[in-house]
Amino acid sequence: MQFIDYYNFLRSVFRPEEEKNIIPGSRTEIQFFLFSSPAEITAETEMAQLIRKDYEGSEGDQLILENHTFYYPVFLPAGAKSSDSAILLLHGLNERKWDKYLTWAQYLVEQTGKAVILFPTSFHINRGPSKWFDPRKLSEMVDERKKKYEGVEESTFANYMLSERLTDCPERFFLSGLETANDLVSLLRMINMGNHPLFKPDTRVDLFAYSIGGLLGQVLKMANPEGLLDNSKLFLFCAGSVFQEMNGVSKVIMDSKANDRIHHYYEFEMEEQIGTPGMLQDFFHESRIAQAFRSMIAFHRHRKEREEKLSSMASQVYAIGLRDDKVIPSLKILETLTAGGRFSRPKMDILHFDYPYIHEMPFPVKIQGIEEKVNEAFQLIFGRAAAFLAG
Repeated sequence: MQFIDYYNFLRSVFRPEEEKNIIPGSRTEIQFFLFSSPAEITAETEMAQLIRKDYEGSEGDQLILENHTFYYPVFLPAGAKSSDSAILLLHGLNERKWDKYLTWAQYLVEQTGKAVILFPTSFHINRGPSKWFDPRKLSEMVDERKKKYEGVEESTFANYMLSERLTDCPERFFLSGLETANDLVSLLRMINMGNHPLFKPDTRVDLFAYSIGGLLGQVLKMANPEGLLDNSKLFLFCAGSVFQEMNGVSKVIMDSKANDRIHHYYEFEMEEQIGTPGMLQDFFHESRIAQAFRSMIAFHRHRKEREEKLSSMASQVYAIGLRDDKVIPSLKILETLTAGGRFSRPKMDILHFDYPYIHEMPFPVKIQGIEEKVNEAFQLIFGRAAAFLAG
């Protein structure tokens, strides 16, 4: 079955409302597990609350129940009672469905024999209210946004909600990532201790990270909370550059106003705030996750700390970039990972395909006449990913 056919087939059998999905004709099944964000108050949640108090309406994020309790799917070999190895798949920014990633997870399971965990980022996929996904209502709001921000580019109903939320409160980008990182630490701890119903104690969890999920994966690997990722590999697909070199302007990611707002905040305003004595400064000095995030903002900022971390984990990292990627340019990924050419590792390939692709859709499913080329491209990239993560 070709990639596009399998993509449509998996979409038709994927049913999150059921406890288990059996995939006909395959050696794979999907199980769904309930997750609740940790309730205890930590330095991170205190910091989130402190920041949100300064922004009108943003404290309402705490009341979005879907973000705190949700289900996540795990692809695994059919009939498996337990597993001692896993791959955590981290998705891109502003994703609303798992559709794109079903074939990715299925292929990785079949080629590596490892369970693949699809974990949603805070406020993404099934962690946001259904009203955020209503095209008719959102289209009306887009018209208002275009009037409010004259000249805004790529403003669409698909990116409206993220664009509006980040323009209103750019801190949400960090706080959402921080919340997701804390959730993942909780999940990894649960797996490591043998408290997950599917995984054996000391299960090694590797990371497959795409797009902005790559930034999250790098931050987690660099911070390595509680040593949970000591032996974990990190595969980066269309990911790996510092934040400064990313361009999120896209019909399906965010509009130009939101992109300008978050870049200005993280490249300038945040540094000024951290430089002022107070709780925010203390937090960034004490949190390893926050420190790793801060070092990944700009190439020449906190460069020594970033490059020491990247160098120490280089043998566990493999990246693939696409030559014509405009969102996270492949040469900027290479520059970040190799410290401007001073490191020979980690391994990175820059590929290009003879069909119209973009960062957001590296394997197009609606363009006629390129099915075989898309299938070959998918097999090439995920064959390399599986070979790297299988060991």
